Amino acid sequence: MCHELLCFMSKTNFILLFLLASACFFLGSCSEKEVRKILVVHSYEETYAAYPDFNKMIAESFRKKEVDADVRTLYLDCEAYQEKEELLRMYSLLDEVSKDWKPEVILVNEDQATYSLLKCGHPLVKEVPIVFGGVNYPNWSLIKQYSNVTGFRDKIDFMENIEVVKELFGKRTHLFTLIDTTYLDKQIRQDAREQLEGKKVKGFMNSKVLNTREWREFVKDESYTYFAGIAVRVQEDHSDAGLLWSLSQYTRDRCYLQLKRDFTTVNIGNICSSPSLTAINEGFGYGEKLLGGYITTLSIQVGEMVDAAVRILHGEKPLDMPIANSAKEYVVDWDVMVQRGLSKADIPGKYSIIHIPFSKNHPLLWGGIVFSVVVLLLTLFVLLFFLYRREQGRKKKALNALEDEKETLALAIEGSDTYAWKLENDYFIFESDFWKSQGMRSKVLTFEKLIDFIHPEHWDEVHENWRKISMIRKVAVQARCDFNGKGYQWWEFRYKTIALPNGGYKAAGLLLNIQDIKDHEQELEEARLLAEKAELKQSFLANMSHEIRTPLNAIVGFSNILAADEDLEPDERCEYIKTINRNSDLLLTLINDILELSRLESGYMSFEFAPCGVAELVDEVYLTHQMLIPEQLEFIKEKDTVSVKINVDKGRLIQVLTNFLNNASKFTPSGYIKLGYRYLPDTSEVAVYVEDTGCGIPYAEQKMIFSRFYKQDEFSQGTGLGLSICQVIMEKLQGRIELWSEQGKGSRFTVILPKIEN
Repeated sequence: MCHELLCFMSKTNFILLFLLASACFFLGSCSEKEVRKILVVHSYEETYAAYPDFNKMIAESFRKKEVDADVRTLYLDCEAYQEKEELLRMYSLLDEVSKDWKPEVILVNEDQATYSLLKCGHPLVKEVPIVFGGVNYPNWSLIKQYSNVTGFRDKIDFMENIEVVKELFGKRTHLFTLIDTTYLDKQIRQDAREQLEGKKVKGFMNSKVLNTREWREFVKDESYTYFAGIAVRVQEDHSDAGLLWSLSQYTRDRCYLQLKRDFTTVNIGNICSSPSLTAINEGFGYGEKLLGGYITTLSIQVGEMVDAAVRILHGEKPLDMPIANSAKEYVVDWDVMVQRGLSKADIPGKYSIIHIPFSKNHPLLWGGIVFSVVVLLLTLFVLLFFLYRREQGRKKKALNALEDEKETLALAIEGSDTYAWKLENDYFIFESDFWKSQGMRSKVLTFEKLIDFIHPEHWDEVHENWRKISMIRKVAVQARCDFNGKGYQWWEFRYKTIALPNGGYKAAGLLLNIQDIKDHEQELEEARLLAEKAELKQSFLANMSHEIRTPLNAIVGFSNILAADEDLEPDERCEYIKTINRNSDLLLTLINDILELSRLESGYMSFEFAPCGVAELVDEVYLTHQMLIPEQLEFIKEKDTVSVKINVDKGRLIQVLTNFLNNASKFTPSGYIKLGYRYLPDTSEVAVYVEDTGCGIPYAEQKMIFSRFYKQDEFSQGTGLGLSICQVIMEKLQGRIELWSEQGKGSRFTVILPKIEN
């Protein structure tokens, strides 16, 4: 029993731990990645062609490592400065970038930037982990001063690159490079001397320089290679034409090998007649005509540096990450290879070829794609030809059908009041049948003569269409015309304007007698108005019956109780009497509202218009209602600074505003009620408004509240006719009512009236 209990508890604990781990994983995956700050420092100028790809590779490598990196980049432009100015520039760049942003890792590329970064003495260099890459000759004594520095040495492999030259251009090929006496040049010489010690290679790394006789004997032995070093920064005021000779077309069996990149070596590959290779990645693949070599490519360099940076971001210390030599590979640039007349078959299989076209890298697949495209184009051509033939057949059928339709249309027109016309050279030409139907002789009309037949009410519209006659469009214009002096009839001009190839236009159309249609429309409109009146009357009577029956029922019911029950308590008897009086008042109000609405609509109620100052009107209404507004509400008066007058029946306008204020008091439990006006200069109108912070009116009901007997709250007091009366009054006063309301926030009823001059 105990054993089973322990097993059960163990399983339960395991499940709980599993659920907890899953929850942590889920929450971790849902949370936002932390942005890591990475500073990248390059040696050369920002316009160096390789840097855009270099920066893109860095960002992409961090993404592949699932690191959300904020990468910022500095460019030292090392070839433009001497050492002292270069160190000052590096310090200034670090100062600028670290004002409001401190990197977590610094990635520095190539020898110059690495040296200047560690030498400049900026505090950031001591505080932030540094990973260098692409450095051919690290300054070890300087690096040892920092415990936060690690990286990768791009160590030149002289012998492998010499073998590359021999593989690609033959064993009789000798090499030359540009080398002077700078610190970097001395490092290259020393490194070459150590690597080529005991090898059958002579040249710039040896202490003894061969004289002409020794050189001739030396080159006869094909097992030896001569590796010449040519100085560019000539010393001791003597000239040397060796560089020009090596770059010229007269040298034979020579190959340039790039060992460094500075202002003396940039673009040497582009001006050198001999093949150019490189032992470093600078400039390779970026238009400097370097065929290839055994090098650490940019992708390898970036991958190594980013891997090290990610390890540091995850907690490893640079001190525990030894400086290592970068990996290398054999590479060739396809573009330079083609320029040198080499084919893919001339390149050994161990070489990776960059910039190779898809068609050359995957010839079978490319051939399949080309074949598929050709077949698709041929199929498309056949299909289009088939569709063309079918369309030609359809076009013939359509032309035949059009001819039949034309004959049918002509027969149809003969039996109706429809006539064709066209516009030529600004003359209207109607078919002869039209003039026969009017009992007139055929004639050609100008626009001025045509307008004489048209009723003056339509002249503006007809003139507007004549002005736009050249616009390409379809138009239908209806107008009353009297062509034969027997009275005006309704006609419809239908026409279409068509552009001509010479830039002009033509118009053609039909003239239809639509008098019968208009007569029928008039009959339908009159029938509709009669039906609306009947419906309104029925609706009005139904609402009246309902509204009157409610207070009458209350009056009759409570009157019967008072008459029948003599044992009523005095309090109950008083309450019933109040109810009867209240419903009597409501019934009286309803009757008065109905009578007033009837008088307003029938025109029996007179309006006395007179100029009225709006500010004085607002003051008067505010003073009247100041004591009537509930105590819990703030009553605010708001007036414009502009004094304006309106021509109205003052009593009727006060009646409208009073209705607004009463409704606001009824539906505003707290907040304020505001009465005010403002002048609208754009339209020369005055807006008098009542605003509240009440319950508001739903958008769907805002169009119904001016309907008769409509009440937002069916249980509230009132007849539901107040706003209908207000609307009729405002129509009589030549004004309008505007409503803004938002449910839960309040409403604003505004009357808009025209301003008159003071």
